[in-house]
Amino acid sequence: MISRLQLLILFLLYPGCVTESDPNERKWEITLLNVHNLNINDPSGLTVDASGDFLWTVSDMEGGHIYKISFEGHILGRLPYEGNDMEGITMNPNDHTLWVAEERLRQAVQLDTLGNVLQVVNVPVESTNINDGLEGIAINPENEHLYILNEKNPRAFIELNREMEVVRYELLNFEMPYFMQDLGGLFFDHINDHFWVVSDESAKIVVMDKNLNPFQYFDLPLTKFEGIAIDLTKDIIYLVNDEENKLYVYQLE
Repeated sequence: MISRLQLLILFLLYPGCVTESDPNERKWEITLLNVHNLNINDPSGLTVDASGDFLWTVSDMEGGHIYKISFEGHILGRLPYEGNDMEGITMNPNDHTLWVAEERLRQAVQLDTLGNVLQVVNVPVESTNINDGLEGIAINPENEHLYILNEKNPRAFIELNREMEVVRYELLNFEMPYFMQDLGGLFFDHINDHFWVVSDESAKIVVMDKNLNPFQYFDLPLTKFEGIAIDLTKDIIYLVNDEENKLYVYQLE
């Protein structure tokens, strides 16, 4: 006869088994809380300030600016930096500097919170269409690696180390239900080592583990969501819609 211990071992080793450490077992739901108007043309990227008191977003128009906004979408300030085609933004909580992704220039630009440019990094991507460039950007506060998404053709994930050298370059070509026609906003959950990607054209959010394996997705009500930020202390998801010029607020449960 097989003992209870042997049965337990067989259960854990069986390839169809989902253990507690398997991210596929974690299933969240999102509930829409509010939708706020933004007096910003074509808002794209989004990030929570290191203080946790407000958000930063960018306009992807030529000559667009970086904006400080409240959680209700009110403009609290604007930096003088004029972008070429800014699509993503993230903040390094260690030094409170901002990084923006310039799509057409294929550059990651570091700025202080006064709008002064501190560093410009050229990001190598193999894309012939000038508008299929950099979209999402996020930072790992523990090692200060930058994570960058190339929108499409190819849909690529690029990781730069602290010296701004490419240490990982992977194509994200998922099967359904995780398939994304394009890659937009990016958020990195440094507590759980999860990546959250919002897809404009596919109208969905896809969550990946640290090895870029997708394990959950959320359908969104419409297209053109291009920025995502999460307040991990409150489990609140913020999204900006480029076409509607609106800020969406979801509860993560």
